Amino acid sequence: MNQTRNFRTEYEAFVQKYPYKTIDVNGIKVRYQYGGKEDAPILLFFHGLEMQEMWTAYALHYEKDYRFLNYEYPLHTASIDKQMEFAYALLQKLSISRVILIGASDGGIHAQMFAKKYPAMVQGMILMTTLTLDSDYCRHFKKEWLTCPILLTTLRLTPAKKEMQLLLKKCDGFLTCESPEDQAYGKTFYETVASDLHYKEKFIHSVKAVNELKRCKLFTESDFAYLRGKVQVLLPDHDMFTKEDQDRLAALFRPLDAQILSVPSGHVGFIVQADAYLEKMDAFLESHILKD
Repeated sequence: MNQTRNFRTEYEAFVQKYPYKTIDVNGIKVRYQYGGKEDAPILLFFHGLEMQEMWTAYALHYEKDYRFLNYEYPLHTASIDKQMEFAYALLQKLSISRVILIGASDGGIHAQMFAKKYPAMVQGMILMTTLTLDSDYCRHFKKEWLTCPILLTTLRLTPAKKEMQLLLKKCDGFLTCESPEDQAYGKTFYETVASDLHYKEKFIHSVKAVNELKRCKLFTESDFAYLRGKVQVLLPDHDMFTKEDQDRLAALFRPLDAQILSVPSGHVGFIVQADAYLEKMDAFLESHILKD
């Protein structure tokens, strides 16, 4: 592995190739990247912690055979349901009628929410390093009804530069199971995200959105019955989410003939070891999604 990999360099080249555009959807403006092969199946990315940069390697890998849409979550609401309504309106504005959902971390729950709410739009779904609403992780937020407002107040009062320093320190913990080379690369990813001090506002919004998961109704097998055989679940060997929560996610989709696979590394393995994930995704897309 090349020890000189640097995410910032890769991301700057990506943005130069696919510059952000701004779109107004019902009076709400967001930045987005929409590129790849014209008239090809469209991959819609849902990201965690509002770090849309995480999909750089995936967009570049699929640009020759697919079209991709990557956008910054709007900050007008933390409601997951209203966020999905915005995603649907965004697709309509771009004249997109069908998508393949790809979601990671909290974005994996967003993908499930969209798939449940807009089945006519969804051609297939790939979930990685994520969980479902029936999880201890989500139940935990019901117990945080008092501490979450205190946390949000603290985040608002903390200077952006200081907050980004604290975030970088915390994110180091997500890389402990990686090789030294991948740790170094992962650190450049987090440094790239945190270098924009406006990310503070996005991070606070992400905390609100994650806390809102406690209000969501649990998914059922019937919510995704239309996707039988068209769901892939990639579970890292050393994720931040517990094995019990991973098992609950697998149990939701296993009766629907989902392809459930183990993948190497930890919570950010899909960023620092993207090739290992892409290999499995490529095979799944070709054999389970595009064959029809």
